[in-house]
Amino acid sequence: MNQQIIIWISNAIGFGTVLGLASLGETTNEKSGHLNLGIPGIMYFAAIVSYICVMSYEKGNASPNAFLAIVIAILSAFAVGSFLGFIYTLICATFKCNQNVMGLAMTTFGVGFGKFLSSAFKLTNYKLAFTGSLFNAAIPGLKDIPFVGPAFFNNGFMTYILIALCVCGYTFFNKTKTGLNLRAVGEFPATADAAGINVMKYKYIATIVGCGLAGLAGMTYVMAYSQGLWATNNDIEAIGWLAVALVIFVVWKPIHLLWGAPLFGFFYWAYLYLPMFFPDMGSFVGLADLLQMLPYVVTIIILLFNSMRKKRENQPPASLGIPYFREER
Repeated sequence: MNQQIIIWISNAIGFGTVLGLASLGETTNEKSGHLNLGIPGIMYFAAIVSYICVMSYEKGNASPNAFLAIVIAILSAFAVGSFLGFIYTLICATFKCNQNVMGLAMTTFGVGFGKFLSSAFKLTNYKLAFTGSLFNAAIPGLKDIPFVGPAFFNNGFMTYILIALCVCGYTFFNKTKTGLNLRAVGEFPATADAAGINVMKYKYIATIVGCGLAGLAGMTYVMAYSQGLWATNNDIEAIGWLAVALVIFVVWKPIHLLWGAPLFGFFYWAYLYLPMFFPDMGSFVGLADLLQMLPYVVTIIILLFNSMRKKRENQPPASLGIPYFREER
């Protein structure tokens, strides 16, 4: 029984790493006023491009370099995500197109074209064993601690990168002038513009960086969580939507991702592990589907609770999803 709990916690943290990176990216987008529903597509497309790049490198080298393999995976995923973020900002910020429509179109494109590439390169059930092992290498000393080690320290280095990014995100948004300027752009762009802040520059940079983080999330799912196996079965797309919900759950505060992301992962896999602890639950038809709804149900409850409290700091940026027309200032 203890072994099952250890596996559940370990899976929740690994899954939470992917969710956390994607949610941090979406949080950065939303802080600039962009509601980016293209996160699932960006994750999928960045994941497959990164996968193909690493596969080409491994096939072309009899003895691939570990550091180079990691760099190729990370840089290619971040570059693809950033490029799609640039396209999104160009269309939504410069040409003032509807953000929801553009985001959904980007998700449709990213997932659709990603599946085309998967078929074209025959990636189904293909595994990058070498690079996958690099992303899954746990810290030897910590992972050997009884119970705590296998449960909390049995994941790869991307988990620790997420922790560092969440701390940096908290510091950036709350303690730096640039971060406060970005929040002003997301809240009241006209006022920020009148104060001399370059609204368009902040929107471009924040969205590009945020989408780059979403690209890293897609890569992390394939390389780290799936251990280099390409067999997503729409899982990346589902995680992308879950990441958008997680942004609401942590009330747009990156530091809360440190506990919110693993908690979402814990809820997400409840349908697999709860029946092991309560065998009688298996007799309920459709229970697994109901349990998979837990993260979304909790998010709705949090959203309703925050709405009733009407605490401004727990609300989304005031200009979220609204295009900024400078001439109307």
